[in-house]
Amino acid sequence: MRLHPLIAPACALILGIVLAAWLGPWPAWPLLAAAGLAGAGLAYSGLRGRGLPVWLLAALCLLLGAGLLSAERARTLPPEHLARLADGRTHALVADVYGAPEPTTRNPRLLLEARSLDGRPARGLLRLSLGPSLALPPVGSRVSLRLRLSPISNLANPGGFDYAAYMAAQGIWARAYAGQAAGLTVQGPGSLPWPRLPVQRARARLGGLLDRLPPGQGRELLRALLLGQRGGLNNHTREAFSATGTAHLIAISGLHIGLVWGLAFLLLRLALTLWPRLALAWPAPKLAALGALMPAAAYAALAGGSAPTLRALIMIACLAAALWVGRPYRPAGGLALAALVIGLIWPEAPLTVSFQLSFVAVAAILLAAGPLARWLQRTGPGWRWLGGLAGWLAVSAVVGLAVWPLSVLSFHQLPVYSLPANALLIPLVAMFTLPLALLAAGLGLLWPAGGLWLLGLAWWPAAGAVALAGWLAALPGALHYLAGPGPLAAALIYAAALAGLALKGAWRWALAGPLAAAALLAALVQAAPPAADGRLTAWVLDVGQGSAAVVRLPQGQVLVIDGGGWPGSDFDFGRGVLAPFFWSQGLPRPTAVACSHADADHAGGLSFLVRWLRPKALWTNGAPAAGGWYGRLLAAARERRVPVLTPATLLAEWELGGARLRLAWPRPGAATAGRSQNDLSLWLGLGLGETWLWLPGDAGPAVEREVAPALPAAGRQVLLAPHHGGKGSCTQELLARLRPQAVVFSAGCGGRYATPRPEVLARVLASGARAYSTASGGCLTLVSDGRDWSIRPYLDPPRSCGAALLRPAAPR
Repeated sequence: MRLHPLIAPACALILGIVLAAWLGPWPAWPLLAAAGLAGAGLAYSGLRGRGLPVWLLAALCLLLGAGLLSAERARTLPPEHLARLADGRTHALVADVYGAPEPTTRNPRLLLEARSLDGRPARGLLRLSLGPSLALPPVGSRVSLRLRLSPISNLANPGGFDYAAYMAAQGIWARAYAGQAAGLTVQGPGSLPWPRLPVQRARARLGGLLDRLPPGQGRELLRALLLGQRGGLNNHTREAFSATGTAHLIAISGLHIGLVWGLAFLLLRLALTLWPRLALAWPAPKLAALGALMPAAAYAALAGGSAPTLRALIMIACLAAALWVGRPYRPAGGLALAALVIGLIWPEAPLTVSFQLSFVAVAAILLAAGPLARWLQRTGPGWRWLGGLAGWLAVSAVVGLAVWPLSVLSFHQLPVYSLPANALLIPLVAMFTLPLALLAAGLGLLWPAGGLWLLGLAWWPAAGAVALAGWLAALPGALHYLAGPGPLAAALIYAAALAGLALKGAWRWALAGPLAAAALLAALVQAAPPAADGRLTAWVLDVGQGSAAVVRLPQGQVLVIDGGGWPGSDFDFGRGVLAPFFWSQGLPRPTAVACSHADADHAGGLSFLVRWLRPKALWTNGAPAAGGWYGRLLAAARERRVPVLTPATLLAEWELGGARLRLAWPRPGAATAGRSQNDLSLWLGLGLGETWLWLPGDAGPAVEREVAPALPAAGRQVLLAPHHGGKGSCTQELLARLRPQAVVFSAGCGGRYATPRPEVLARVLASGARAYSTASGGCLTLVSDGRDWSIRPYLDPPRSCGAALLRPAAPR
């Protein structure tokens, strides 16, 4: 296989970026200086008429990739940037409305660009959630308001999604909420630059037209296709497209840009036949190819832009240029050029999943296109249409196989019906919904009534696509979750595939075979559960203002105590936080899942674990079935036939996996009538040797005082603060009884709940205990060898959440 000369430099650039990300940070200037020397060598070779050595060009790109990423990551933000000013306190902000409003399933969101904070100059982007009763300020206007400014933060856990980095890549570092008390006032026009202002105003006008359609997920799918705004798609719709392997349809990608260019090319080609003189003077296909770039670029700008859309635009521009100059078009060169341009402009882009999936999918299509085209040429005329359908399905299968390692690594999903789902949904979305929506958008900007009528027509196939995705996702066995290959195994899989495709003869098998064997070995090593180490290990996960803990017993069994959750939200903490943590640590199926009580911030993620990880038992406090996350948990237990044990059937104390377990509350015979769900929380203890870990749920002060006398008074003990360290918790009686070595607070970073309360923290520190918080340290790993505890935060150094960091007291 003869490779395009741009492929080696593009691969070298990406390799340099990856090496700098994995092995760095490195000083940027030596790398960039070395790249300058390589560039000088290339210039000298070119001036001497010796051509451009590919190896030297690849070395230049390798050094550039590493140097640019190192420089990007070494960049510091100025003191007046919002990232440095977001401290969780209330400020007076003056800002410009930077983008069109985005509806969500809860409150609408705005993007603001700061101009001043408390009268001093400020800069940076802020994501603002507006209360339901507030009027949306016009795009480009300058507004003033008072708000509590908080940093963008992650749920910082192993295996978790780096949401803060994702937002930072978009230039957004702070967030806030504005209600009636914010005093939002429009001061007049702002100072947004051209062309951002007209583009965002056009987006806002189209958003207003979409708001006039019947409410529902069909309308929100149209919004996602036209504007790239997916906040209005609820969790059920997102899960349906994800479970059918068609999530790429709801994120504007190269497929959508290519469809827009193709549709514009067809329309312009037909329109040019109406001007014969122009068609005789200039070749109509060339004019149509160039002219179609304008609507494709406009759509990319209207949709917000992304690496996949820029990749598609560059490849289409290469095609149009090749047509114009009469040269054969080599798509591989366009793909390589797109990778070079994007990597040089945004060095972080090749590290993102969207970039990787986009480029791998297109590369797979290019590799499969040639053999399929030759096969179609050999079919008879009567069977060519059937062969075309088979070829399309084959390309879909090749793409699915190519992106499988990346998809499973990132999303841990195996959509069983992906092939038929794509065969049905791509035509419905690409051939009916998107063309109608695009025509409606163009017409709506000129004639709103006509555009609204066309949007009404586009609503029908959009609603049909949502319904079809939901029906396919609900079929039995439609989706499976699995850990998938790790980064090393995935990299080896792609290296083996590349060697098998790019090399010839003996070299192909000499390199591809060992790489494939190494990939299999890496996958097997990752899949093996960690060996029992005789220690008691607990991870207190960062789930915001909730609670979730995973415990590995000395003999390797695993328990889960609570699963986090956000009241009023449909975000599944089981799928988004707990299960990725399990897969990243290679943990086995849980022996038991415990739900301390029915509140959503404790029960939220457990139904997913029960449904997909199938623990051997579910422990609850005996609360009756209700709606919400707790009701889903009990329904999942019934569906999976997981036994449900309550305080009436659990032992007061027993041994499991080399550890002692203790149910401290509710005790048999204790007066529970009239108590709240918080005060009926399961209070569990886990002991090894002289050490104990206590997990009391949201038990209140009265329960603390009632339970304290029955707890051990000796040994090295760690307490997960009751009720997240809220008012009245960590009573003097409980601390005096346990004399804990450490108290751990499960609290959110930058949230509206001020936990731990200052008086609670003071009480804990006065007792001589060390204080740790998931708010500042992220996931906390607690390890006991039976004699002492070691506690390690996931974030080191700790993050600032707009409040004083917890400073541990000296150990006793």
